[in-house]
Amino acid sequence: MNQQDLMRKFHSSLPAVKEWIEKTLDENKNRAVPVIDLDFPRINKVFPLELLCRAKAVVVSGKMPFPPLSRFGLTEFALLEKMPIAGITYKDTFFVSHFHQTESLYFHELIHIVQWDRLGVNDFLLAYGAGLMQFGYEDSPFEKMAYSLQDSFDKDELPDNIVELIQDRTDAIWKGIASLFQKV
Repeated sequence: MNQQDLMRKFHSSLPAVKEWIEKTLDENKNRAVPVIDLDFPRINKVFPLELLCRAKAVVVSGKMPFPPLSRFGLTEFALLEKMPIAGITYKDTFFVSHFHQTESLYFHELIHIVQWDRLGVNDFLLAYGAGLMQFGYEDSPFEKMAYSLQDSFDKDELPDNIVELIQDRTDAIWKGIASLFQKV
């Protein structure tokens, strides 16, 4: 299957993925805690209050919620469905394993919330999926950005205006990927 066919296939699965996300968020809304209510003083200094009040975290003690992409026809992502996950973000809510409740991981997931905010649901899913298809998980652009900034956070070496930086980098990633979906 060529890249354009794969992008078309991915694009056609968006409604099912979005429906799954909405259902998952709805099922967990009573367990979601605003990040501002958590005891993470460094995060509170880095991100704006508005984001921290709106962003929510759900602690998971079992299997992390991950969309059944194979069932949606995206068999190329079958290995991701089985990958151990410490955290995952959907829109303004992220899920973290009860084994990995660190300020560093919460910081990482907040980066993804800024990415979701910047691109919106459709474009974020398209860009994230394209990055996974082209580069795999570890080298996908959004994950590379999040891990790089997380490393800077862990070393106390974050640049100023972190949200603006994430937005600019997200725009650049989208600009590089958007052309893949123009003919879809």
